[in-house]
Amino acid sequence: MRFLCCAMALCLLFVGRGWTEERSLLCTLEEEIAAILEDNRQSVVRIHTLYPPRARADSGPFGSVFTHGTGFIFDPQGYILTIEAAIADADEIRVTLASGVQVRAVLVGADPISGIAVIRVEAENLPTVVVGDSQYIKIGHYALLLGNDFGNLVPSFGMVYGIYRDRDLFQVSARVQSSYGGAPVFCGNGRVGGMVWRYEDPIRTVTQDDGSLFGWTSLPSSVFVIPINRAMRVARALVAHGQMAYGKLGVEVAPRGNEVVVVNVQPNSPATEGGIQPGDVVLSYRGRAIGGPVHLKRMVLESTPGETATIGIRREGQVVAIQVELDQMDSAALVALRPAPLV
Repeated sequence: MRFLCCAMALCLLFVGRGWTEERSLLCTLEEEIAAILEDNRQSVVRIHTLYPPRARADSGPFGSVFTHGTGFIFDPQGYILTIEAAIADADEIRVTLASGVQVRAVLVGADPISGIAVIRVEAENLPTVVVGDSQYIKIGHYALLLGNDFGNLVPSFGMVYGIYRDRDLFQVSARVQSSYGGAPVFCGNGRVGGMVWRYEDPIRTVTQDDGSLFGWTSLPSSVFVIPINRAMRVARALVAHGQMAYGKLGVEVAPRGNEVVVVNVQPNSPATEGGIQPGDVVLSYRGRAIGGPVHLKRMVLESTPGETATIGIRREGQVVAIQVELDQMDSAALVALRPAPLV
């Protein structure tokens, strides 16, 4: 018995030394995560939007409705990046800073195609996140989310397991609340690699109308994330012009096996003037191979109106390059695009 007690004492002494003197890989990882949260918590805000009675489908008969979302400060002059769904049609937008101070915000601009919005609070010298470069994100990379859990900033940890180049999205396995829409997604280097867009049943097709981060009752196990490069490109346009200008080609395309075929050409459009015809197989756009109809649509939309684009097509067995000067997509057409797959 005396020997057993001595052995147990030695084991406890050994474990104690391991906890206090040796740093395991797990301890190092914990410190890295804690440092990312500590360095960025002051830059993440909680968004509360107020809607007048019956302004939303979920409005009750007894008064105004609140929804919750998340955002993060990307400019010290008070500019905050979030998702359009968090502030769309709001009567009033309130922002709670990390300090607990609540201030009103104004809408700078919202883009219905990407689902990105920018709001602003009247404050200066605010702490900002450090924006990363999402082109280097790979499957298997860790992702740390910091979102508004209905009043509290709560982290969620996950991993990138899906990258959709044609839609410019990636997917992270992480449990979140519905109010995490607009939350920053930090990479292992502590920089923002993306913004939580929405979640959805993974076996369903991603559409703008389905899978909203508002109105769901169960916790999802994964989220779709807008890469930060795309988010900042739209955000800068919203700050500068109040809207995002999208390019227009004027063609309707459809898949045919692994090919993308022109099925209709809009009259008096850049495509018509450039000589594109129904039946043409689109091979490339501005030197990039076409991955599908959605990929082509996204690349055209994200082009600058007025610029000249080279489109590679195959017609009757001959490969030719066509030069077209892109037009700007009008507002009515953009609204019509909202229920379509992401572009």
